[in-house]
Amino acid sequence: MIKAVIIDDEKLARDVIANYLGEFCPDVEIVAQASSVRTALAAIQKTSPDLVFLDIEMPDGNGFDLLSLFEKIYFKIIFITAYSEYAIRAFRFSALDYLLKPVKIDELIDAVARVRSAEPRGISNEIINSLLSNLKSNSPRQSTLIIPNLKGFEVLKVNEIILCQADGYCTNFHLSGNRKVVSSKNLKHFDGLLEDQNFMRVHHSYMINLDHVTGYTRQGEILLSEGLKAYLGDSYKGEFARKFTGK
Repeated sequence: MIKAVIIDDEKLARDVIANYLGEFCPDVEIVAQASSVRTALAAIQKTSPDLVFLDIEMPDGNGFDLLSLFEKIYFKIIFITAYSEYAIRAFRFSALDYLLKPVKIDELIDAVARVRSAEPRGISNEIINSLLSNLKSNSPRQSTLIIPNLKGFEVLKVNEIILCQADGYCTNFHLSGNRKVVSSKNLKHFDGLLEDQNFMRVHHSYMINLDHVTGYTRQGEILLSEGLKAYLGDSYKGEFARKFTGK
């Protein structure tokens, strides 16, 4: 069984999640509910849950105030938010699960399924800091991106990513300073995340940061910062030309 605590200042919201879990996720046991930072802290300390459904805004603070009270976050978190589209993008960039109010059954089921399949560890302060940084930007451009890898994760600055290169089921990130990071996720996973960050898919194996383009050759090579290159696929030539000529 997965022991869970539901934290939300709205009783109706807590009841909806509890009812959905009872009907569609029978392996999730609700061991406590709370409506504030103070009562949530007491509930978590008393029950030692595996999973916390955490509302962002509460009467006496917010979800991040609560998390700051723990030296180590040993439980998994599914955030509950009514935030803007920019905030939703921030959650995705920080590789954190969230539910958008009003909570939908299928999204709740999917989020719990990801918790079941994830490794048995909590959430790091680095990931929380990444989320806070992205939330503060309040714009489509995000400042950091969490990259899952075989050892755990790395936090990358988005503006330092020059080139993303497919490598089988993995993705190689080529960064400023001649650094390279390998992610355990495939290129398609990041394609959807980075499309609004001035990145462009230019080949089935390459996605580039357009801010780092320095030139183009007649041989179909896109020249990038740090001496990197990417091949431009035929099906992407029209869109690439429009990006730089406006035609």
